Amino acid sequence: FFGTPLASHLTQMDVNTLLVCGNSTSGCVRASVTDAYMHGLRVGIVEECVFDRNWLSHKINLYDMNTKYGDVMFLDEVLTYLNSLRSQKTR
Repeated sequence: FFGTPLASHLTQMDVNTLLVCGNSTSGCVRASVTDAYMHGLRVGIVEECVFDRNWLSHKINLYDMNTKYGDVMFLDEVLTYLNSLRSQKTR
């Protein structure tokens, strides 16, 4: 987010929720999650789709982000959520 027009693009597109995946749970993922939260977005972190080189750091950061900035979700929960959105649009 920092130094990019991402927040503006998301606002223009009426996005209110981000599902975050990526590498370095304690670095890039955490920075993206906190920035999204600070911009007023709801945040889901897909547990099976984030990674850190250090297992303990990974788990501690997931716990901390879940308690402060977003919801750590399992992939099957995310897929169910996305499928429900898809079925709502086709009605």
